[in-house]
Amino acid sequence: MRIFWRTLAVLGGVVLLLLVAVAIAVRTVDVREFIGPIQQRVKDATGRDLEVHGGIDLKLGLEPRLVLDDVTLGNASWGKQPQMLSAKHVEAQIALLPLLLKRFEIVRFKLIEPTIALETDSGGKGNWEFPALPAAAHGTAAAPSGGTLGAFAVGDIAITDGAVTFRDGKTGDMTTIVIEDLSVHARDAQSPVSGRFRGTVNDTAVALEGDFGPLEQLLRQRWPYPVTVQGEINGKKASVGTQVTVQGNVVGLDDLKVGSGSSTMTGKMAVLTGGTRPKLTFKLDAATFSYADFALPAKAAAAKAAARSKYLFSDEPVGVAALKDFDAEGEVAIGTLALPDGRHLEQVHVQVTLVNGRLDVPVLQASGFGGTVLGRAQLDASRAPDAALTLHVEAKNLDLGELLAMAGVKRELRGGKTEVKADLSAHGASPRQWAGSANGNVIAVVGPATVVSPKGSTDVPLDRLLEAVNPFRNVDASTQLQCAVVRLPLKNGVASIDRSIAAETSKLGATASGTVDFRSETLDLSIKPQIRQGIPIAVPQVAQLVRFHGPFTSPSVGIDATATAATVARLGAAVYTGGLSIIGESLLAQSAGDPGAPCQIALGRGSGANVAASKPANANPAATAAEGVGKTLGHLLGR
Repeated sequence: MRIFWRTLAVLGGVVLLLLVAVAIAVRTVDVREFIGPIQQRVKDATGRDLEVHGGIDLKLGLEPRLVLDDVTLGNASWGKQPQMLSAKHVEAQIALLPLLLKRFEIVRFKLIEPTIALETDSGGKGNWEFPALPAAAHGTAAAPSGGTLGAFAVGDIAITDGAVTFRDGKTGDMTTIVIEDLSVHARDAQSPVSGRFRGTVNDTAVALEGDFGPLEQLLRQRWPYPVTVQGEINGKKASVGTQVTVQGNVVGLDDLKVGSGSSTMTGKMAVLTGGTRPKLTFKLDAATFSYADFALPAKAAAAKAAARSKYLFSDEPVGVAALKDFDAEGEVAIGTLALPDGRHLEQVHVQVTLVNGRLDVPVLQASGFGGTVLGRAQLDASRAPDAALTLHVEAKNLDLGELLAMAGVKRELRGGKTEVKADLSAHGASPRQWAGSANGNVIAVVGPATVVSPKGSTDVPLDRLLEAVNPFRNVDASTQLQCAVVRLPLKNGVASIDRSIAAETSKLGATASGTVDFRSETLDLSIKPQIRQGIPIAVPQVAQLVRFHGPFTSPSVGIDATATAATVARLGAAVYTGGLSIIGESLLAQSAGDPGAPCQIALGRGSGANVAASKPANANPAATAAEGVGKTLGHLLGR
């Protein structure tokens, strides 16, 4: 919404410019004679041409009304549009008695059907930046026929049926504001100001009303200046309340309270200007916070593009270039964070610093899914659009059932405490490029669990895989999982698996080798089942080798009849004699199981392991990568 408030501020400047033109106009009796002087004053002040194509009329009365028809104001020489402003009508009601004291008081100023084109050039200069504003804005304008106006004041300002566009010259992004009704009212300069806006911002419905301190208090810089705004944004209740202070080049927002829907965030913010870039500092807290309360609807074009994409990781570029425009430092603490799927995270704490396009998140922690998550991240956008991303995450004691439910799969199970550790680095401009260039390691370890076998057949890819690998699955009512390990050593977006994926149950174990390619979002794994010694085989024949391959979205399962003896022998290097009887205090710590067991080999610790552990790289992708992994799991598990 920052562009919305900045646009309103610019609108105020444009309105002020027109007020000056009106102030000059009413100083003469024959309004036809001062069209030329008005145009010349505007030209001298702005370098722009003001045209009144429909003429000008002064309607006399106790409150004279000045009407200008078909008014246009020229744009900057580099602007994309010929006019910065055009309006069907401009009306100004003027208080008659104050004119006797040479005080110009506009009771009501109204723009009817204006079109305002705001834009910046490639260097960030705005077309609203004029060489200077007329001196009349400070109450010292020379009247065309002698004397001066001691001051002027505005009682009401209104805009109806207007349209505002803002084009960012650096990025080409467009913001469109449709003004159904905009009004600002104050009885006099010493009275509080009230305002109202109804319209849309980029197709998002906005209806707000606000109360502000007196204009005189603002002009005399008597701080703090109160601001209270409430209404609806996109059909949700929204509110902002704060006390504004300005000290030198620091604008502070104290006692800040921002609400949307059922969420309310409190704290303080400040903007420091005067340096190479503005710097934002903040400290915000919320007892409860819902992502849905602050999420705006996705653009239709972006939604259609996502629907057409055959990939899980989006090709849509992430706008990280804006991080080079300002610096920031602050922290956010949330008691309960409601996620889009309705689940919750507790005790969320995030610290951030942003300097010269380099975003550092040294603290990222939360409790949820039955455990805790602690991480840190960095995003270097100084060379955008090729942004470098790093991520380090450690999650402990996560509940496997909740993780599966998050991926859209409900399974009845008990136990399954899970630990995840990720150290990744990547670069690119989109989630797909980050995933396709990732380097580092991801390790997930699942502890003992009892998994109840689903009733009936299922077409979920993971279930088809388990049926092919585990011949006891359709015989036993449940599977006693002892451990499962997924270790992905990533190099340029490809994980080469050499028995670093494994699982053990009370009756069998399995190891996998092959590739997981995040560049093409495909996998090709060969999986070798092994019956535990001493377990009677009262089931159909055990598959010699199971192949799991294809795109992430729809992998296929089949018995590999053409497997070479060397492949089978290599995958059979893990001798499943006992497996991991216990996982230990830490799932990633040295386990007490047989060094020849599949899980030990997958961790790179077993006697049969021949896997070189890659050095962890300093970390990767932001929340977009985590979301992509969740989508991948969802598709694999039949979401």
